[in-house]
Amino acid sequence: MFSSRRIREYLEKQVSLLMDKNNWQPIALTNEWLASIKNVPGVYVFIESNRIVYVGETGNLKGRMKDLRDSRHHNVRRHIGERYYSNEKGYAPASSKQKFPDNIEKLVEKHLTSKLKLSCLEIELGRKEVEEFIEKDLDPTCRLNVRGKRKTK
Repeated sequence: MFSSRRIREYLEKQVSLLMDKNNWQPIALTNEWLASIKNVPGVYVFIESNRIVYVGETGNLKGRMKDLRDSRHHNVRRHIGERYYSNEKGYAPASSKQKFPDNIEKLVEKHLTSKLKLSCLEIELGRKEVEEFIEKDLDPTCRLNVRGKRKTK
């Protein structure tokens, strides 16, 4: 059995790897960019102004980054649109069934590709724990995650 100290050290190491600037990459949302991302389980963060603004975990990093191209498939796009572009002419909210209007989609895509960086880390087991460890410390004024901790039984 691992001690709580060893678990904390492991979680802190994962955060350190994600925050290593050598692991940061620009977001391009192109097929070439997607080809650079592995089909592996892991944790990913979006970084803006040297701060984590979003953390997610997934069973397939490449598939999840492909979802980032469509507001119906990734909530970070919806949160960016709501937070930064809800006062734009023609704004209508996006959902899992409907995209933003084209002008808002373009603004969201520009925001993603010009203001955010991505850092991914392959993690087979313990992804949710790493995600929750990071999420608890996100600044509420800039975070793009809105859900809380998963419910325990």
